[in-house]
Amino acid sequence: MTRFLTSSARWLRAGWFWPLVLLALPNCVFDPRGVSSIPRTTLNFCDIERPLQRRCATATDRALGVRLSEAALALNTGRTSVIGIDDSPAAIARCGALGEAVPLLGPFPEGQPACLDPADFGTNQDQFADPRAACVARCEDMFGSTDAQGNFVPDRPPGPGVVAFCEAHAAASAGVPFDLPAFPNLCTPNGGEDPAFDTPALPDPRRIPEPVVWTDGFGVAVGSFNSLQKTGPNNPPQNPIFDSGAASAQFITKGDAYVEFSAAETTLSHVAGLSQVTPGPDQDYTLNDINAAISLNSDGLFYVIESGTIKPGPNPPPDTSFGAYTAGQRFRVTVRDNQDGTASVAYSRIDGSCNPGSECNEIPIAGSSVSLHYPLRVDTSFREQGATLTNVTLVRIHN
Repeated sequence: MTRFLTSSARWLRAGWFWPLVLLALPNCVFDPRGVSSIPRTTLNFCDIERPLQRRCATATDRALGVRLSEAALALNTGRTSVIGIDDSPAAIARCGALGEAVPLLGPFPEGQPACLDPADFGTNQDQFADPRAACVARCEDMFGSTDAQGNFVPDRPPGPGVVAFCEAHAAASAGVPFDLPAFPNLCTPNGGEDPAFDTPALPDPRRIPEPVVWTDGFGVAVGSFNSLQKTGPNNPPQNPIFDSGAASAQFITKGDAYVEFSAAETTLSHVAGLSQVTPGPDQDYTLNDINAAISLNSDGLFYVIESGTIKPGPNPPPDTSFGAYTAGQRFRVTVRDNQDGTASVAYSRIDGSCNPGSECNEIPIAGSSVSLHYPLRVDTSFREQGATLTNVTLVRIHN
């Protein structure tokens, strides 16, 4: 029999690609326990690195590749590549400023699809604890030997080298939720990806910004389309303060991400952005604990505010704004992972319509010298009664 990988995870010079070809075939299914079970209606996506192909990136790799930490934003805009770019401090230390090119099995960050029985996820010994565990098993099933009839037979159990490689280099793709068994009912019962998937009739849910789930609210009410409105009374005119708000139940734990929002009116004051997570519930409803925010103010102008301090706009003093805004106009606060536990911040607005899976007309407002520490969450603050933030959404790496 021809060995494709030894237990020490050493690839042979010929024939190693055959299991990869198998995994690339349409509707090719796998079962790491060797049991064929249906219905295979749950869709999972895996990022699996090609063994022994990681290298120092070239300028061409950087131009064509997608940064690993950019996965969620790339999914949202429809960018894809077979090369991931690792620009972590360790990769830069090994290779210099361009980092490492990481060839992946299939397009990144879309990932390799796999259809599974929903019963494959659970707590029993023969079930996967989460989608990542299913991806590790899929990776392990890439390695094995051929029998006398030329059929590929995965090694069971896999060798220790295979296990080590797959644990380190296989993961669920960005956007795959870990609190569910991946994406239910997006495969046909026999294990084929639904032919309507990732079309206008059945969009890839990973491309769609997720609605913010509000928690730790004070003086506010949650409305339709994940809106948030101040319901508490106004403060005296001589002491108008931001004293109401809520935060997101979702955290941003790594990677590039953004929060997007709009205001329902231009005559009241609303602030939204990102704050660093502190232990316990968020009980600071002022501007002070929102580390990077955009204020859509009652004067019809928008401002950048960082931890309660206004960042001056481009106009001469005393105008510290960045211009006028309209009701329903979309704004973003975006973070870029510095790969050291911190993120840099940028502010922008969106002009025109914006559809998941395509680039938006994003107009930069300002950069920032602020460096935020993960984890982060969406945070808000309001001043006047009735002020409403509408359709507050989040794009982030889930796992």
